[in-house]
Amino acid sequence: MQYSNFNSIYRPISKLGFGLMRLPKKEENSETIDRDEAFRLIDLAMKSGVNYYDTAYFYHGGDSEQFVKEALSRYPRESFCLATKLPSGVIKDKEKNTEEIFNGQLQKCGVDYFDFYLLHAVSEDNMWVFEEDNSYEYLTKQKEAGKIRHLGFSYHGNLEFFLKLIDKYKWDFVQLQINYYDWENQNAKAYYEALEERNIPCIVMEPVRGGSLHTLNDEARRVFEELGDASAASYALRYVAQMPNVLVTLSGMSTYEQVEDNLKTFEECKPLSDSEKEAIEKANVLFRKNFAVPCTDCKYCVEACPAGINIPACFKAYNEYNKTREQADFLKHYELINEEQRASNCLDCKACVEKCPQRIDIPKQLRRVSGIAE
Repeated sequence: MQYSNFNSIYRPISKLGFGLMRLPKKEENSETIDRDEAFRLIDLAMKSGVNYYDTAYFYHGGDSEQFVKEALSRYPRESFCLATKLPSGVIKDKEKNTEEIFNGQLQKCGVDYFDFYLLHAVSEDNMWVFEEDNSYEYLTKQKEAGKIRHLGFSYHGNLEFFLKLIDKYKWDFVQLQINYYDWENQNAKAYYEALEERNIPCIVMEPVRGGSLHTLNDEARRVFEELGDASAASYALRYVAQMPNVLVTLSGMSTYEQVEDNLKTFEECKPLSDSEKEAIEKANVLFRKNFAVPCTDCKYCVEACPAGINIPACFKAYNEYNKTREQADFLKHYELINEEQRASNCLDCKACVEKCPQRIDIPKQLRRVSGIAE
C-alpha cells in the first residue's frame, strides 16, 4: 500500500480510502448491509494496509456508522483513521443540533474521537444551516479538545461560493468529486487548483463516478482492454491519485473482487504513462457520447423524494438501455425495482433536484425512463 505524507496531516494516510456508502447488501434494492461479507472486505483492506475509512450519518439508511463500530472495534484504534460527516438536513428540520448529532456519532461509531470530520455536502443552499447553528465554532472547540483531529467539508456547489468558503474559514482538508469525466465537464480542475494554491489537502470522492467509469460502454472499455489486463477502474483511480495535492482517494467498494482490484492498483500506483493518458482521453470522449444520465448513486435524491422512488435504480436501468438501445436490457434491470418505487410514480415536485450534486433534471429524466417502460 502506498501512503501520503502531508506536513499538515498528523500521520501517513493510505492513498486508497474505503468509502462505506456502498457496502455489500442483503438485497439489491435495500440498504440492509450484508455484515458477514462486509466484514470480509474490511478485514482484507485492513490486512493490506488501508487505514482510512469514510462513513456518514445517512449512509445505508443510517446503519453505516453502527457498522463501523462493529467492524473496526475489532482493531486497535490507532490502526485506522475514521471520517464521518455532519448532515445539514437534520439540523434544518430542528430534529437535533450539532452537539447532539456529534456526540451521538461518537457513541454510534464506538470511538472517542474522529480523525477527520466534515460538514456534509456543503453548497450555497445549505451552508446557512451550519452557520445558524454555529457548527464550525462548536466543531473547532471539539478539535481543540482532541475529539476531532482534522476538520473539513465535502462540497457539491458552484465555484464562486466554494472560493468564498475556503477563504472564510480555516480548513484542514476538503473533499471533492474528481474524476477524468468531471475534470473538464464539471470544472473539477478549478476546484482542485484552488485548494492546491492554498495548500489545503484534497480528499477525492467518486473517482470512478459511482462505478460508471468501470462499466463504461463497449467502445470505451475496448480502449483500456487494448492496453493490457488492468481494469478500467484502475486507470480512473490512478488518474486522481497521481495528483500531488490528493491526500486519499475514496472508493466505495461493495465486492471482495473490487477490494482486491483496488489493492492491486495501489500496490505501486505508478503515474500514468503518455499512452495511458491518451487512452483515458479517448475513452472519455467515447463514453461521454453514450452516457445518458450522470448519476453516481449517492441517493441524496432518494432521501428527499416524497414518493419514495428509487431514482438511482431507475437511472441505472435507463443507462443500460442507452448502451444498446435494447428494451430487453432495460426491462431486465427495471423490473427488479418495486412497482411503487418506479419512475411512473414521480410527482414532479422537484424536491430531488436541489439535492442532486450532479444538477440532473431528475423529473425530466424519470419521464424518459417511464416512457421506455410503457
